Amino acid sequence: MRLNKEQREVLKKKFGGKCSYCGIELNNRWQADHLEPVEREVIWYKCEKSRTMKSKSGDMRKPEHDHIDNMMPSCVKCNNDKSSMTLESWRRVIKDRVKTLNTDPKYASYQKAKRYGLVVETDIDVVFYFEKYEAAE
Repeated sequence: MRLNKEQREVLKKKFGGKCSYCGIELNNRWQADHLEPVEREVIWYKCEKSRTMKSKSGDMRKPEHDHIDNMMPSCVKCNNDKSSMTLESWRRVIKDRVKTLNTDPKYASYQKAKRYGLVVETDIDVVFYFEKYEAAE
């Protein structure tokens, strides 16, 4: 569903102009995310000019989720990270990232920062901004 200008403005204000997931102030590049994912098919093709593989979105697998009541205002980073995951799947992925940061050698800078006390980890539950916003109403 392509939102018109008025619908985008209403959606942006849904949680006070903030990303429904992380709570940062939305800038002009915010996106409308499907809370219940529509799961678009990805089509890969070879680009003759650059001789690389590229992708584009194909058909929606769950078009019944493509309506404004299922859309959430999102910053680009949250929308890209959530991708086509359900909210609960994404919550688990975020929670598990701490394990990856602690064990994967490519995150040595994080591990060093933790050893020097620059990072303090917690085991709190992942609660999205919209959940806190709705609970406060």
